[in-house]
Amino acid sequence: MKQIKFLIAIALISVIAISCKETKKEEVKEAVEVVEETTEEVKEEVEVVVDSLATKVEEVKEVIEDVKEVIEAVKE
Repeated sequence: MKQIKFLIAIALISVIAISCKETKKEEVKEAVEVVEETTEEVKEEVEVVVDSLATKVEEVKEVIEDVKEVIEAVKE
C-alpha cells in the first residue's frame, strides 16, 4: 500500500512539474509575442519620425539655398 501511495505521489508531482514548465513556456511565448508586436509598433513610429525629419531637412536646405541667393544678390 505504501508503494502505491509513493507511486501516486510521484505521478502527481510529475504532473505538477510538467504543467508548471508548460505554463512558463506559454508565458514566455506570450511575452515574446508582445515584444514582437511592440517592436513593430516602435519601428513604424521611428519610420514616421525619420520621414518627417528628412522632409524638414529638405526644407532647411531649400531655405539655405534661398538665403545664399539673397546674399549673392546683395553682394552684387
